[in-house]
Amino acid sequence: MKKKFMSSIRFKALAQAVAVMSLLSLAENTFAQQGSQGNTTIFGGAEMTVFGAHSFATGGGGVQPGIVNTIRTAPYGVLNFGTAASQTGANDANHVDGYVRKLGTTSFIFPVGDNGQYGPFAAEGDGTTGAYFHVDPSSAITSMVGGGNYPVLPTGGPFATSSKDANVTTVSTKEYWDIDGATATKITLTWDGISDVTTLTGSSLTKLGIVGWDGTKWVKIPATVDATSVLGGTSSLTAGSITTTATIVPNTYTAYTLASVVNIIPDLTPTTDIKALSFAEGESRDFIVNLYEINGGDATGAISFRLNKLSAFNITYPTTNTTSSVFDNINTDNENGNWTFTETASLIIVTAKPGVTIPAGGQAKIGFTATRKPGIPGNTTQNLTVTIVGRSGGETNTDNNVVITSITAIK
Repeated sequence: MKKKFMSSIRFKALAQAVAVMSLLSLAENTFAQQGSQGNTTIFGGAEMTVFGAHSFATGGGGVQPGIVNTIRTAPYGVLNFGTAASQTGANDANHVDGYVRKLGTTSFIFPVGDNGQYGPFAAEGDGTTGAYFHVDPSSAITSMVGGGNYPVLPTGGPFATSSKDANVTTVSTKEYWDIDGATATKITLTWDGISDVTTLTGSSLTKLGIVGWDGTKWVKIPATVDATSVLGGTSSLTAGSITTTATIVPNTYTAYTLASVVNIIPDLTPTTDIKALSFAEGESRDFIVNLYEINGGDATGAISFRLNKLSAFNITYPTTNTTSSVFDNINTDNENGNWTFTETASLIIVTAKPGVTIPAGGQAKIGFTATRKPGIPGNTTQNLTVTIVGRSGGETNTDNNVVITSITAIK
């Protein structure tokens, strides 16, 4: 491990830290198996870095056997895990009581805990940093490993569980996470028996969700319970994990926790925007396919639609985000970079990339260009048909999944 300690550290504590770090720093060059026996504190503004495979192991004595403690007040201490680092053996007795940072973009389970309770989360964004708080967010005061209490943490707390969006039924009073970072990533929260998900959700795992504190209230973040927990085993009311359906920038929210949420079934319907329906010889026109969510539910499942090919017009499309000219003197941004395009002899099939969602009341905009083919006689009219594939985004209503737009080749 590497070290950089503040000058205010007492000699005794510094000597203890140096002794531990002398053992662990071997990994910097050898990437050998590492282990910690706890009794280590990383003071405010200081960092230690693991470069190889790190195994938590309970120490034989001391005031905090098995626990690597980092000071939680800003500037907090941090245990870093390098790009090739990993960890095993973390549990209630063996973890980091404080902040962990992961470097690199591989998925990583953060071995964080608080007050003898292991509360890991997972993320893959480079530089993601976080800590677990095993206390009620409404108070946001946890205890120090050496005795006494911290002030309200993190800055911006406390986080009243009674302040919440209408689609959030109940916010957990058992725990929360401070997760920071500027790189978008999916975030996974875990739970065990202490989390009491049974009471939180009324014994219905389908109601479990992730919420984030937006500065004034808890808001729902689209998420799905993992069939297989990131910690192993099948997710159930007593243990499991839940992951955001899309990537988010961790700094978007001050704190994260579990909640019982209202999961409204989404309903998608298409429309088409085009400046004019008539095409002179050789003329091209941009058009946009809009996918609207109209029922107030997040469309988080796989989303796909089909567009029929026409004999009188060529239909083309960009595969990156660009602009489409569909209104006079106005260019409309499209979101083509979020979608993949495949073709058959008669269809263009457009599918949302993994992690792409359409939020409740939101829309997606995909741009195309129609060009009249040479030699097409005047007064030729054909129907441009957009069909959303049934159950896209988790919807069940398929009665409004088609829009037909007639375009004409004029003389």
